[in-house]
Amino acid sequence: MVAPAPVLPEELVVWEILVRLPAKDLLRCLAVCRSWRRLTSAADFLLAHHRRQPSLPLVSFIGRPTRRFGVVEAAVDAFDLRRSPVERRPVLRFTKHSDRYPYTVLASCDGLLLLAICGDRFHYICNPTTRQSITLSSLNFSNVLGMYPHRSSGKYRILYWKGRQFGGSTRCYVISVGSSTAPRDVGSYLASGLCFVRNCPSVLLHGCLHWLHREEGKLLVFDTVGESFRWMTAPIDDDNWEDSHLVQIDGTLGISQINTRRPAMKLWLLQNYEAEVWFVKYQTEFPVAEISSIANSSHFHGMVLSGNGDVLVYCDQNSNLFHCDSTGKLLQKSQWDDVFSWPTRQWFKETLVQYAFFQRKDGRLPVRKPCFFQGL
Repeated sequence: MVAPAPVLPEELVVWEILVRLPAKDLLRCLAVCRSWRRLTSAADFLLAHHRRQPSLPLVSFIGRPTRRFGVVEAAVDAFDLRRSPVERRPVLRFTKHSDRYPYTVLASCDGLLLLAICGDRFHYICNPTTRQSITLSSLNFSNVLGMYPHRSSGKYRILYWKGRQFGGSTRCYVISVGSSTAPRDVGSYLASGLCFVRNCPSVLLHGCLHWLHREEGKLLVFDTVGESFRWMTAPIDDDNWEDSHLVQIDGTLGISQINTRRPAMKLWLLQNYEAEVWFVKYQTEFPVAEISSIANSSHFHGMVLSGNGDVLVYCDQNSNLFHCDSTGKLLQKSQWDDVFSWPTRQWFKETLVQYAFFQRKDGRLPVRKPCFFQGL
């Protein structure tokens, strides 16, 4: 007689195994039994599950239009560089996209994406994992500076700028997602130097939004609690500041620098946030000849994406993506026919947390979804 297999305690299964699963796999497990469904639907479990998920870089894909203003395939996917080969995880598929109405991922925070469509008067906040979304109508397409959770209120807020009419100064404003409260003025846009960072995605760390200010050679910081701006020092030791990106590596602020003249990579990490002390963790050169022969181009961009020194290299005019390690070795090349691809410099961490602003006033989930995308 065969002895029965040992049964793991339910608490161990839920809090050590299920909490680590990707959202799609976790949702399949909900059908196993009522107990699992009840425990994994609790707010504390969903929050713990979100914290366990990896933060992955988002890459945009747009097909080449076959006719003028024709609808083409468009997508935003997450790249999991921990896998070998690199795993491409679907995040969004746009069902209404053309070269007249391109999409833009303006911000990413806690599994939420802030999206805009050129020519559309609305902005959209969506959770691709749960396929929920709401519309915002009070923002301009290119004026968003960042999205963040407000610590004391528990609400999500958006920092943006706009110019006043009749010769007034350009100002920064904060609005709360899902609130009818009027936007609040938090300071001068020009005085704070934000005019030089609006195309640089912010990095949220220690309750502050951070941007690279290339002209000043510093970091611009917005305190989300005190709603004030300040400066931080940044390491600049060459003339390659134009191809640098601010990143968050394992909870630490970092600067990814790509020198396209060699080309070579350097990763700076902020060793002491309060004292503003930086150090170089990785510095290496790329396999230029090998990449050039594949991409048929000698002009590259790139970004360090992990604490292990993983680098994603891409070209302006083709659909090649190259994954290199911290030693400069080419690990994988990805290529798609008739598709443009480029990293958005935004990061995505999927979540099943239920956000109040997605709920209707009667407590039910919203039925209508924007027609231009569908979450996966």
